[in-house]
Amino acid sequence: MNTDDDRIHVSGIDIEWDANVGGCKFENLPVAMMWIDTTLAGLFSAVQSMVGTQRSVLALQSEGRKSVDEDWKVISQFPDFHDGFKAIANIAAVAGWGRWQLVFLDMEKQEACFRMSNVWEATYQKALGVCWGSGFLAGKVAGYCTKLFKTNCWAEQTAYIARGDSFDEFVVKPSTRSIEIEMESLLATDEATRADMAVALRKLEKEVAERKHTEEMLRESEQRIQSIINNTDAGYYFLGKNGLFLDVNEAWLKLHGYSSKDEVLGKHFSFTQLVHDLSKATQNVEFVLQGNSIPFGEFTRKYKDGAVGYHTFSANPVIKDGQVIGLEGFIIDVTEKKQFEKHLLQAQKVEAIGALAGGIAHDFNNMLSVITGNISYALSLVDKTSELKDVLSDVQEGARQAQHLTHQLLTFAKGGEPIKKSHDINELIEKSAQFVTSGAKSQCYLKLADDSWTVEIDSSQITQVMSNMIINANQAMPEGGSVTIQTENVHVETDAHLHLPAGKYVKISIQDQGIGIQDKHLANIFDPYFTTKEEGSGLGLATAYSIIKRHDGYITVNSEVGGGTVFYIYLPASDIDVCDSDKMPEPQHIGQGNILIMDDQESILRMIGRMLNQMGYKTTLASNGSEAIEKYREAYASQRPFNLVILDLTVPGGMGGAKTISGLLKIDPRVKAVVSSGYSNDPIMSNYKDHGFCAVIPKPYSRSQLAEVLKGVFETAE
Repeated sequence: MNTDDDRIHVSGIDIEWDANVGGCKFENLPVAMMWIDTTLAGLFSAVQSMVGTQRSVLALQSEGRKSVDEDWKVISQFPDFHDGFKAIANIAAVAGWGRWQLVFLDMEKQEACFRMSNVWEATYQKALGVCWGSGFLAGKVAGYCTKLFKTNCWAEQTAYIARGDSFDEFVVKPSTRSIEIEMESLLATDEATRADMAVALRKLEKEVAERKHTEEMLRESEQRIQSIINNTDAGYYFLGKNGLFLDVNEAWLKLHGYSSKDEVLGKHFSFTQLVHDLSKATQNVEFVLQGNSIPFGEFTRKYKDGAVGYHTFSANPVIKDGQVIGLEGFIIDVTEKKQFEKHLLQAQKVEAIGALAGGIAHDFNNMLSVITGNISYALSLVDKTSELKDVLSDVQEGARQAQHLTHQLLTFAKGGEPIKKSHDINELIEKSAQFVTSGAKSQCYLKLADDSWTVEIDSSQITQVMSNMIINANQAMPEGGSVTIQTENVHVETDAHLHLPAGKYVKISIQDQGIGIQDKHLANIFDPYFTTKEEGSGLGLATAYSIIKRHDGYITVNSEVGGGTVFYIYLPASDIDVCDSDKMPEPQHIGQGNILIMDDQESILRMIGRMLNQMGYKTTLASNGSEAIEKYREAYASQRPFNLVILDLTVPGGMGGAKTISGLLKIDPRVKAVVSSGYSNDPIMSNYKDHGFCAVIPKPYSRSQLAEVLKGVFETAE
């Protein structure tokens, strides 16, 4: 390939550009003329014969107008239209569109004149021997002036290259004429030829086929959507603008307890809403009917039987012909999930406060130990007829009541385990009811099953539960009433609502005729320290909840304001026979030997020492585990071993009983040790033998309780 400034030589052919005329020559022949003579003339002749001359010219004008937007981006970059038009004319010349000239422009009259030479439309028409006019250029200049004058303009061609003029000329003015009007006028005449009709028919046939295909696809899509709606587990609903149900699916009916659509369609959505939720629900409906969507929301809903469920929902406007005609969406029942979350939160609350309560109760029990032990010791020293005995007895009774309060707090202690034995629940309920209702305004009616199954429980804890529940019922009836307690044997299948494994249970119902509990309070009644009563600590129901949970049972409630309340307690049944519970006389004990006592409280050490000395024992005191191990080692090595060791389980900042017993067993595998703690519900207290202890004594304890433990340890050894 050879090249110079304006000419190249390719495969033996000279190709030359002429920038002045915007033309290109192959072997001295204009390229446009060569193409027109061989191709373009024949093409446009065929188009003209098929659709008609006027139709083809109008089509070219339309295309010319459409091309103006891109040209105007160039023209509008210049502050003056003359300069902008020159720029676009230069581009047209280089591109082979001919030479363009703005003859005059009158902005006041809104008139302009344009001349074009070397125009391709005129060239191929002249080659064919026809003169249809340069429609494409007419459309372009009319489009330029429409944008410039900001009003519709029309271009009239006043000179024709195809007729022998040296240029095409166009005068452009504002006009009511438009491509659309001209086309409509043309189609109203006989100019719509058979060929034109044939083209239209083919187009119509294509459109009909496409529309039929689209309708078929739409029908299949609607069938798929309807199938999804009918088979999904989510409840579908469709409301009209008036809030009436227009459609629901089977899942929606099932969720709400209805058997057919006839029970629902045509009804206002409010019949599924709780009264206190209706205002918010109405706001949501109005919000969506304004064209908005709610992708996710949560709400309570009322079922056919009056029960209340919890749902998540979505809501979207239904739009037809640009107008909102209703709303639709899905609901999913999350009642079980919410109940599970509520019980999980409840358990977390109890666990959190249990950690605090355990620490408080431990310290309080240590103080009570000093009081209880010393009072019992003092009572053993005073004359039975002395007035001081009565005073000390009153103090002792106050200490017992305080001990009852710490027992409630310890129910929350983390890791606490009930000490279970088999019991007749009916006997326990009878004793609790008789004790609590003595002197109360209300009466207690018992409906206890004759064949009630045995339950394996911590009797003191379950007695506390029953006492708390009966007290709670009495407080709900300040003017008096009846409390009905019923027991029955039940078989529970796997049930998420009860949160219980399948099996045999004894169901206890405690029903009162009180004022009932408001819905807003139901979720909080088992919370520690929550109460709506003037009297009461708020620990009663929370204590009951924690105790029943640790017995692998379940407690729930139904209540109606003004209609009373029913609490239901489920306890696992046991196959173990009821243990004997014969009352034993107050134990007395006298002994001899050496006893090592370890406790971090000096006052407790002195108190235990006095009681043991009175029973005939010698005592050695230690304030922590390390000191106790060292003293035991010395005594064991000197052939004066201790007959018994009493170890405090918890020593803040030091070695407690659990680690101490391990050290003592290394010295003497036959060591006798009693574990004691203010954490009376600690797992070690429940399973003391597994940790190397021979007995257990919870704090606080009296002289007689200590005597009972010692008697058991030494008499068993004998």
